[in-house]
Amino acid sequence: MTKKIPDFKSLEEAAEYWDTHSFADHIGDTEPVEIEVSLTRRRIMLEIDSDILEKLKKIAHKKKKGYDKLISSWIREKIIQEASNG
Repeated sequence: MTKKIPDFKSLEEAAEYWDTHSFADHIGDTEPVEIEVSLTRRRIMLEIDSDILEKLKKIAHKKKKGYDKLISSWIREKIIQEASNG
């Protein structure tokens, strides 16, 4: 039996609902949509000494960030700085 998806007043309300309900029960209440995705990020491998990686992880933890995000933001800041220096 297909159920109607409720109208949610907040993301929290939607999350609570989907935590306890199966999307399979609502498949008839959906319609296909087209989306366009533009991926502008790439993953790269980076070689880092293990002692530096441990320090990096501690800094990232203090900043409540993943260390990969921290590295990315530091690289971005440095590139912007270097580019503005000509």
